[in-house]
Amino acid sequence: MTKLIIASVVGGSSPFHNPGHLRMWYSSPLSNFDAHLVTAILVIIIVAGIGWFTYFQLKNKALADEVGATADEKEFHDLVVKQKVILNKLVELEEQHKAGELSDEDYEKKTSAYRDHLVKVKVQLQRFMD
Repeated sequence: MTKLIIASVVGGSSPFHNPGHLRMWYSSPLSNFDAHLVTAILVIIIVAGIGWFTYFQLKNKALADEVGATADEKEFHDLVVKQKVILNKLVELEEQHKAGELSDEDYEKKTSAYRDHLVKVKVQLQRFMD
């Protein structure tokens, strides 16, 4: 009885691959390649694509969580950048005035506008410091 069961399991009564699939494979342009190798490469490409997509989705989600959690830090950073830009503009105006490219009237008008804006930025920065 056990020989009959083993013979039916081990016996080669039916081939592993469907004969129709074998005919299609041998008539395809890929018939020069090993079918199992081609299948393994396709599986690797699909798994790598899913992994790549998942990695960047998780990375973008983590970045979004980080940016969302630090909205105050972003605002503080933007204010510091504004302050630096305004200070650089004031230095640039002073250099233009000393070089004679800017009249006294324009220099006073522009520097007072920049200084007013700088005061507003510093007040907002001070709000973060307190």
